[in-house]
Amino acid sequence: MTFLLADLSSLSLGIVLGFGLILLPGLGFARILTRAGLETGRGWTRIAWGLILAFAVLPAVDALLVRALGLAAMVTFHGLLAIYGLADHRTLRPPMASQLLGAVLLWLFIVIFDSVDFPIAGKLNQSLLYIDLVKHAATTHAIVRDGLPFQDPFFARPGGVGYYYYYYLWSAAIEWTSALFVSPRMAFTASLFWAGLALPAALWCVAREAGLVRTGRERVFMGLVTLFCFVSGADLIMMALRFTATGVVDAQSDWWNTTVGFAVYSAIGVPHHLTAMIAAWVGLLLLVRAQALRGRRAALLSLMAGLAVATCFGSSVWVMLTIAPVLVIWGAISLWRREPWLTLAGTAALVASALQICDLLHFRHDSGFPVGVTVRAFTVLMPEGGWWNLLNAALLPLNYGIEFGIFAWGTISWWGMRDRPAPTAMSRLLLASALCALAVATFLKSTILNNDLAWRSIWFVQFAAILWTAAALQGPVKRLRDTRWSVKALLALGIAAVLWDIVGLRFIRPPYMATSDGDLIAARADDDDQRAVYEWATLHLPTSAIIQHNPALHRRMFDFGLYGTHRTGVADRDANLFGAPAADVAARIAMLKPIYIQALPAADMVRRARNAGVDYLMFASSDPLWKSSGGPPAGLRCLYRQPSACLVSVKDIAP
Repeated sequence: MTFLLADLSSLSLGIVLGFGLILLPGLGFARILTRAGLETGRGWTRIAWGLILAFAVLPAVDALLVRALGLAAMVTFHGLLAIYGLADHRTLRPPMASQLLGAVLLWLFIVIFDSVDFPIAGKLNQSLLYIDLVKHAATTHAIVRDGLPFQDPFFARPGGVGYYYYYYLWSAAIEWTSALFVSPRMAFTASLFWAGLALPAALWCVAREAGLVRTGRERVFMGLVTLFCFVSGADLIMMALRFTATGVVDAQSDWWNTTVGFAVYSAIGVPHHLTAMIAAWVGLLLLVRAQALRGRRAALLSLMAGLAVATCFGSSVWVMLTIAPVLVIWGAISLWRREPWLTLAGTAALVASALQICDLLHFRHDSGFPVGVTVRAFTVLMPEGGWWNLLNAALLPLNYGIEFGIFAWGTISWWGMRDRPAPTAMSRLLLASALCALAVATFLKSTILNNDLAWRSIWFVQFAAILWTAAALQGPVKRLRDTRWSVKALLALGIAAVLWDIVGLRFIRPPYMATSDGDLIAARADDDDQRAVYEWATLHLPTSAIIQHNPALHRRMFDFGLYGTHRTGVADRDANLFGAPAADVAARIAMLKPIYIQALPAADMVRRARNAGVDYLMFASSDPLWKSSGGPPAGLRCLYRQPSACLVSVKDIAP
């Protein structure tokens, strides 16, 4: 219960700080651009612009500020923008406040339910968000501790890292501003609460610019967009078939094949990729607006569009890779027409991204080309390559039909309507981005760890499909309640899938249910004690200390990054995430693994730890050595001890 209260108080403060560090500065920036000629409207539309400008433009500026002057400069800059935004508070009274309040409260409940730790039957019930949250929390505190570029939190080595870190500046600012009262884990969670609200804001702004919102149907359209942010595809059909055949289910409805994660899944798990997509759309919006202006106003909007593109790149390389062909083709057309604004935006993006590009080239040591050719597999149970590609290609319509559910129907319905509005520049970009992303997600894959390229690129298709479905159902002729039962069934399946995912993050896992990857996601008896030890270490050990857990227990390890604030010698087999050479990761694991497997002479244990640069060793009851000896290794003194976890100082080990 102590951990639950600590998380709740930490998250609550983090969300409040996010209001002052994210929303209000975004409103201030929107006010500046309004004076420069950008029409941002009033009420909800102004708030929407404030949210998306905050996540799209400010990180590119913040990255330069933090690198040059530290987080204090970023927080000061945001404070000044917040004051400027508040001065125009009379334009911020949204007419749809009551309509949106319920959705905001529902989103807040989901964030809390799927993020905080709470005890069940004597064990710490952690959310399965920790699969990604370990990286998010570790990156957040690394920026607070080191500034930019930060040191590798997963593999102790000299120098910085090559990683897309722009989004993490938000959570780092929240943690830093709280004077470390807000934990890195809860600081990141607080930031994703605000990122989740930015998605419907972006959908609304793009829809208006694309001419998809019919006059007099604004409330209906916004209601549909808000509803669709809590809807997924028809994946539960495949989940039911799998359970019937094997008796096994998955914690997430999309885990049956290459993931197409809709709003809740993406916002709560990978908000940096989601906001990268939003940044790309803000860049496109600003460029469309710039083409309608002339002179300094057009130049300013083009420069801001360039910063948005830089933020997209700095937040997710994979999202940037997806939208790049659209920008290049549009830029070539603009050059042919002798329109300078895309060239100006591209130049601004390159200049703003220069240091990030240098970091990626200098600090990453990946082997091989990061992108490969494939055909999107129908299910994870089917092999890739060879003749299987023909079968996967033949199954693509069924694959995407199941994954998109009601949004597949909505897209087909929209493009089959005869009374569609005349195309605009933004509606053409919506179609172009969807087609480009569909090609990338279907026929390309990333080769670094997971297939992030296919997982993230598809969001441009999802974004367009949500808007087209809302446009098809906004009325006045065709409305959701007037559709056939099959469409309503797809909607029900989509809502049920989101409910499955929300509950699954907490309870669809061993020991509650049999799932695939059970060893990886099973609750462990020593999680709560490890949390206590890591939190003690944060308060009592030097910030430069290296704490090492057992890196070979599972393919992925979590507690060190979720609760600790120190670097580790090597996290696990996937510790090359931040650019460390894969061979070095494997060699260090091989060197440290025996410490946790069998009793070693003290001199050998010290030698192995020092060769890896480790200052402290974490032993836990899940380690083979602890299980065989019934406790910590004999002869070692615990610097700090909990019933199932022990922290040992390497310098205290007597040879």
